[in-house]
Amino acid sequence: MKKLKQLSAVTVGSLLILAACQEPEQQGGAGEDSDSEGNNGGEEVEEDMPGDVGDADIVLDFWNGFTGPDGDDIARIISDFNEEYEGEIAIRTQTMPWDNFYDQYRTVVANNEAPDIAIMHLDSIAGYAQNDTLTPLDELAADIGLEEDDFIEEVWQAGEYEGSRYAIPLDVHPLALYYNIDLLEEAGYSEPPETYDELVEMSLAVQDSSDAYGIAMPVYWPSNMIFFSSLVSHGGETVSDDGMTALYNSPEGEEALQKMVDLVYEHEVSPSDVQADGEVTLFRQGNSAFHINGIWMITGFEEQDGLNFGSAPMPQFGDEEGVWAGSHNFVLPKQQEEDPERQEAAMEFIRYVSENSIDWARAGQVPAAYSVLEREEFQELEHQYNISQQTFVFPPTSPYYGDTWGPTGPAVDEAMLGQLSPEEALDRAAREGEANAEDAAAAHN
Repeated sequence: MKKLKQLSAVTVGSLLILAACQEPEQQGGAGEDSDSEGNNGGEEVEEDMPGDVGDADIVLDFWNGFTGPDGDDIARIISDFNEEYEGEIAIRTQTMPWDNFYDQYRTVVANNEAPDIAIMHLDSIAGYAQNDTLTPLDELAADIGLEEDDFIEEVWQAGEYEGSRYAIPLDVHPLALYYNIDLLEEAGYSEPPETYDELVEMSLAVQDSSDAYGIAMPVYWPSNMIFFSSLVSHGGETVSDDGMTALYNSPEGEEALQKMVDLVYEHEVSPSDVQADGEVTLFRQGNSAFHINGIWMITGFEEQDGLNFGSAPMPQFGDEEGVWAGSHNFVLPKQQEEDPERQEAAMEFIRYVSENSIDWARAGQVPAAYSVLEREEFQELEHQYNISQQTFVFPPTSPYYGDTWGPTGPAVDEAMLGQLSPEEALDRAAREGEANAEDAAAAHN
């Protein structure tokens, strides 16, 4: 089994069996919204086919939510594919904001108008597989030579639901720590913190040596992804295997959330009541030394004039390694009448992108394929490589994970605002989440 040093994922108890990613998780549900990758909201965008594809025997429609700069990166990969397969296979893309994507997806599958290929967040796959809107890929993947040993093991396994494969991973996008190199040097440090205590120590030192905050903790998204990471680091669990029972309202969960709250009210290294994206603005302006967010922030920070920043694994808030991670995955939408020739062409495109995903890594992702991870080109991508050196934990594979976990978003926010204690906030979230899951299960049955 091929493994990169430190590049792995863990299973926490029997619960974190890894799956998921409706792109970073939204406050009201399980998933990443368009802002998670710097994408813009707005109307659906129809894009021309990249490259010369007019005489292709097979033209495939590819849906995705890459409406930001990452859309340019995937377009370049598609253009290269269309050029290499000129006259044989061509890819036509249709892009829309993630918050519109899933409603549109359900509609077109129901109307037998589904695209040939789509990108889906990992924590959405189980629900769409349960509702029979995805095509099983076991035989198709085997026919084209895609197998477990080619990918980070846990993200590959996370694409399975009830014994069948429904997804092929494109990437992994975890949380990370960003730090202001100049502020740390001014405070007497040359390396970023690796633990919670070091984060507090360095934050206090920065505040003693400058007018900047140590860290600005978000009140809104991605606060519940930070809570997920702190929970895992404290040995806690998110939800049960079937997704119906909340497990985060536990002593471990309370301690994990209290650590976040303490950065504001006890250690006083973070401002309180940070407005939406306020923590991003403070870091961009050099007014905070540390910032916790996803790998998707790399490009935006690189483009910020005057920002001298570094990247590193998120500090351990507890005694165990583990950080929230999501993943974009290729899926084949369910077709009323399957066309083996089109399916084979679709899988050839997926294989091509997987093998050439170094360009996607440059856009701010960790490639899922070992063939790309082990390349010198990836290791030369300083930020992406640094962020890849941590233990990834994916949400559990369950159609009801998002229902049960979703209320942690506003619960974490209320605790961060000092409106509820961690125990009160998490208990309320658990009641709401389990009720949501029961309603969803009843609706499905």
